[in-house]
Amino acid sequence: MRRCAGAAAFLACIALLPALGAAAGIGARATGGLSYVSYGDFNDAVEYANSVAIPASGGSGEINSIYWIPEFGGELFVTVLPRLTVAAGGGIMFGKSAYEMETALGDYSYEHAMKAYPLTVTAYLDLPPLPFATTNVFLGGGAYRASLTFDESASGGSSPEEASADLAAWGFGVHGGGTLEFEIAPTVQFEIGVKLRYAVVEGFEGDRTNPDGSTSPVFLASYTDADGVVTFAPEATADEDAYGEGSVDLSGVAFQIGITVSF
Repeated sequence: MRRCAGAAAFLACIALLPALGAAAGIGARATGGLSYVSYGDFNDAVEYANSVAIPASGGSGEINSIYWIPEFGGELFVTVLPRLTVAAGGGIMFGKSAYEMETALGDYSYEHAMKAYPLTVTAYLDLPPLPFATTNVFLGGGAYRASLTFDESASGGSSPEEASADLAAWGFGVHGGGTLEFEIAPTVQFEIGVKLRYAVVEGFEGDRTNPDGSTSPVFLASYTDADGVVTFAPEATADEDAYGEGSVDLSGVAFQIGITVSF
């Protein structure tokens, strides 16, 4: 009975969407673009590896830092006041860094990848329109689910070795910015915008698959040891007190384009 009542209510809401859209300004927005993020702990370790560790090992090339990453998102919005719109949405951000090195002792490869899924609520305030476009500013916040992977392999010894780790954590952030909207049709707008964001995710935990196939619990560590070696890597949870905790800093600026459709 409850399922039937829920289905009936859902169908009723769908049937009312055109009327609600006309009265309240219901719509959807899809965006995509590039984000420049800090990603500080990882990029600090990369800078050390490129300037010290790789030359000292006799390797060549560099590990690429993670700064510019793709970002895509979608929102559903409703106009609550003549110039104020509230939206709820989600998205995805992802970045990857990889490195391969050949030495006299063997080959080494490394890959680190990050995915983040923001779930946000945002308020948009319409400003006085320009002759050629509609303008608005926005402010919001949300939760960020981030997942990390680390993959390493080395050959040249008695047997090749491979290890990997998967970690995840939740964080929170705030964002704000502005957009310009250009009308394509009465209910369709093309927009360009810029978004500033502060979001730091920490508390990563997960599992590492060791070279022998066993698994062990790990956390994300970021530290500089007594020899000046800068590390950003999964470490055994049992050693958590011996290392500094690492974080993923998604703070930065995003440049986006999008399509808005009103119902």
